[in-house]
Amino acid sequence: MYVKTLNGLSLNGAWKMQISLYAGWIAGAGLLYLFTGSNILLYSSLLVTIYLLSGVSVILCTLINKKDNFRLIPKINISVETFLLAFSMALALVMVKDGLGYLLPFPTWPELSFTSIHTGSGYAIIVSVMLAAFMEELLFRGIMMEALMQRYSGGVALLQSSLLFMLAHPDPAQMPGTFLLGLLTGFFYLRLRDLCSCFLIHLTHNVATALLISAGTFQFMAASPVMYLMIIAGCIVVLTAGYFMVMKLKPASVIKPLPEKIRPKAMLLTK
Repeated sequence: MYVKTLNGLSLNGAWKMQISLYAGWIAGAGLLYLFTGSNILLYSSLLVTIYLLSGVSVILCTLINKKDNFRLIPKINISVETFLLAFSMALALVMVKDGLGYLLPFPTWPELSFTSIHTGSGYAIIVSVMLAAFMEELLFRGIMMEALMQRYSGGVALLQSSLLFMLAHPDPAQMPGTFLLGLLTGFFYLRLRDLCSCFLIHLTHNVATALLISAGTFQFMAASPVMYLMIIAGCIVVLTAGYFMVMKLKPASVIKPLPEKIRPKAMLLTK
């Protein structure tokens, strides 16, 4: 699965999409406040819904707008080897992020944590764990990164899309881990040009994070720090080995439309 575009996207265009996402948050939160008159920061489920709807709105407007010629190709393409690599590396990244958060604690801004994973209710789990993962990968990898790759190098597109993905999670405590997640999913997309592995990585990451939130790994760190550090070291080895294994995978072929000037003139040949 991927999003095909003919014209690509400039850095300014990518940042305009990001600003549109922010505008959707502000507009949605403002409307809720006008209708309810209460502090909507207390309702995380409503805020994460606004975040999801804002992202979906940006995606739909991009696909509908004919100017940049974006078109979704809903083709499922993932091998068993890719599945196992994506799944194992996503789990390893969760533990590395957890260790990074313990060693380098960043300030937490609860009022901006609505883009994080919430496990307070079944609805919050579905939206923040499952639906948000598909929305974010389609927007930041499928649209932004793919379009940036039409005009810039793969490295620039990877770093830029990961940066924008990080800024879409404005709580400082989320940013380092979110940037790493963007790099991992972006690396798979850069190599395979397919969103299926990105969806799998993001979904696995969110489910594992939700489980760790319930279990509380910091308590495990306090009880057995040596074992915890050994697990983190093992996960770093998994990520490193996975990198070299992904590099050996055969990239998926993406068929791009030929420009009008060099397309075969079949009508002239038949006359």
